Amino acid sequence: MKKIANEYYLMHKNIPVCLMEISDEGILGNCRKNEAQIDHFPLGGRMNDMKFHEWWKDRAIPKTRNGAKSALQKLGYESTNSALVDNLALSLSDCYWIKPRGEDLSWEDVNLFTNDFVDTFGELTMNKDHVIDIRMKTRFKCAASQGELQKKWCIDESGKRYMVKGNYGSSYQQSLNEIFATELHKKQGFKNHTDYILTTVDVEGGIEGIGCMSYDFCSENLECISAWELLQTIKIKQNESLYYPLKKVCLSLGISDDDFTRFMDYEIMTDYLISNTDRHMNNISVVRNPDTLEILGFAPIYDSGNSMFYNIPYTELEHVKLSSIKTHSFIAKESKLLSYVQDRQIVDLEKANMNFDIYEKDLFERRIRIPCLKKLYEQKLMKIEAFQKGKNIWKEV
Repeated sequence: MKKIANEYYLMHKNIPVCLMEISDEGILGNCRKNEAQIDHFPLGGRMNDMKFHEWWKDRAIPKTRNGAKSALQKLGYESTNSALVDNLALSLSDCYWIKPRGEDLSWEDVNLFTNDFVDTFGELTMNKDHVIDIRMKTRFKCAASQGELQKKWCIDESGKRYMVKGNYGSSYQQSLNEIFATELHKKQGFKNHTDYILTTVDVEGGIEGIGCMSYDFCSENLECISAWELLQTIKIKQNESLYYPLKKVCLSLGISDDDFTRFMDYEIMTDYLISNTDRHMNNISVVRNPDTLEILGFAPIYDSGNSMFYNIPYTELEHVKLSSIKTHSFIAKESKLLSYVQDRQIVDLEKANMNFDIYEKDLFERRIRIPCLKKLYEQKLMKIEAFQKGKNIWKEV
């Protein structure tokens, strides 16, 4: 069959869900759905064509990712959209990909869960000084992923996929925060979280720095759907909190009211404790079986690095007003998120006293930051204690 330029099938494993026109720059044009397989069409793109275009656009690596511009230039891509197309829109979070019309390719031939790859794009964003002979690399040079922080996918000796993340600026605190959050979840006995491990990363100038890594919780048999995508399936009123719309969608997909509430109660309260201000809708997900399409529950808690006042200079830490912290989440005011919590005792404060030694690994203001971070965390513990005794602390001025 003769290949028709710029036409691709959007595939879900080996199921074609639509025929798409995509420009050389990676911009989506017309598409024609396969109505016989509409259940496999992306949830986030079902409402209308505009939503599907947004789903496709959101699949590309953000052009604002640290180091992206330099990496694109070295790899010869015009944009992250063109990189997405060249790498067949493959991801390590789900089982969607694009197949050029007329090419004899299968899911087994291309998927990143079982085929070897080297995330050259990720390596170059982590360290733009890397000298890489791209001719020696695998066909697929990057995997679709969200977020502005530098990250790369790797394969360990046993074949397991894992992600390495870096940090903003000269501090390693975001990576250390992931370790801190992991320890909190372990102390609480909460199993549905992502384990982060410290690792070394090469940063600019050939210097060895600190990053963190985590193993992929997705596989050929388990894919991830973000809360952002779920929310594209319904109409939301302007300035409406996203909590109840998300709950409505999750319950319609088979998640029980109890499971939704228990997970959210725990995540909201622990995010409050560590002052995670970045629990936006791409940092909450559900998981499903890509073959049966059954929703299996919430994905493990992940991406808690933007916490513990990581972006506040130490000179301002003593002036932080806990009742006024803003966050990227269901609503903007951090303390108001606690108003959604139904089980105030879901976090055991006796198991929430933390060791701050991990922050001694940072090079950035560590001696003066650690006492400040510890003091602020202890203040948060006191706030949660008052909350557990019935005080609605979001009403504080």
